Amino acid sequence: MFNLKKKKQILQLEDSLTQANSKITELEKQLNSIRALLENMVEGVMTLDKDSRIVSINNSIEKIFAISKKESEGRFLLEVIRNNDIAEVVNKVLSDGKFISKELTLVWPVQKNFKVNASPILENSAISGCLLVIHDITEIRRLETVRQDFVANVSHELKTPLTSIKGFVETLLEGALEDKENSRHFLEIIRDHANRLDSLVNDLLDLSHLESKEIALRKEEVNLKNLADDIIASFRSHLKKGAVVIKNDLPSNLVAKVDKDKIGQVFTNLIGNAIKFNRENGTIKVYHQESGDKIQIFVEDSGIGIPPKDIPRIFERFYRVDKARSRELGGTGLGLSIVKHIIELHNGSVGVESTEGLGSKFYFYLPK
Repeated sequence: MFNLKKKKQILQLEDSLTQANSKITELEKQLNSIRALLENMVEGVMTLDKDSRIVSINNSIEKIFAISKKESEGRFLLEVIRNNDIAEVVNKVLSDGKFISKELTLVWPVQKNFKVNASPILENSAISGCLLVIHDITEIRRLETVRQDFVANVSHELKTPLTSIKGFVETLLEGALEDKENSRHFLEIIRDHANRLDSLVNDLLDLSHLESKEIALRKEEVNLKNLADDIIASFRSHLKKGAVVIKNDLPSNLVAKVDKDKIGQVFTNLIGNAIKFNRENGTIKVYHQESGDKIQIFVEDSGIGIPPKDIPRIFERFYRVDKARSRELGGTGLGLSIVKHIIELHNGSVGVESTEGLGSKFYFYLPK
């Protein structure tokens, strides 16, 4: 009887152990799943104890702040991330026990914009630590700024010619129409502003189409020397007016598989700018270099050049070095941005070298 009872107890114990092992295995699976989830989150996740010591961090925190788990865990937050804004958020959560969501602009250790969400960790209704989730919103804020600048620039670019057109039309209606000598001059000014508006709208449509990435390139074998010659021929009157000499040194057998119309736009913009911003009796040279599996095309001029501070922004939408002269010459401020997008659609890149007062050298790469 005693043996049966003992045997039953042993069986019950074995059953309990089996159930316990099963639960432990299940908990380990859940823990591994949570750990994998945290490690692969785009957001940075950090847990701290009640003394602001780092308990754990995920991979994103390591990348954001250029720190390592091994050197961070167990140390005070301010020892690892020396930023008072984040430390203040953590201290407030640990003292008040309330959730905080705050947007911070950090300069050190990294220059970025973050959305910080901090929550208290409770144990038996007492605050035992803090959970910190950090969202990198730098790109979102940059795009918002770009959008705001774009809207402001478009509004300004449209308003200037529209104001002039409206003013001259009102002048004509108020009696200047009868003044044959001046009325023709006013109508020519109105026509010039209307042409400028037309160019601006067309460039905006082109840029919008290019930026959508939905454009389908119609690639074909194109002789780049012949294409450049055709573009140069279209500028014959402009070259003559400015007494500018242009030389096409591209080899006669230089061929690339590209969208002919789009690369024609690139040559048009770069050669057009080289003429506009050149000197009287200036020169322009179109030539190439081959680098591995790429062709590098140069459009070099002897013009006014670009100040060093403007070079990093020269391919931005509406960015102009000389705003007054660019508008006077009919520029929309979108040409180089269009060039950049077209070349990037061809899996290439663009760049510029320039010395103020001595000229500029614009170039772009295309796959052979």
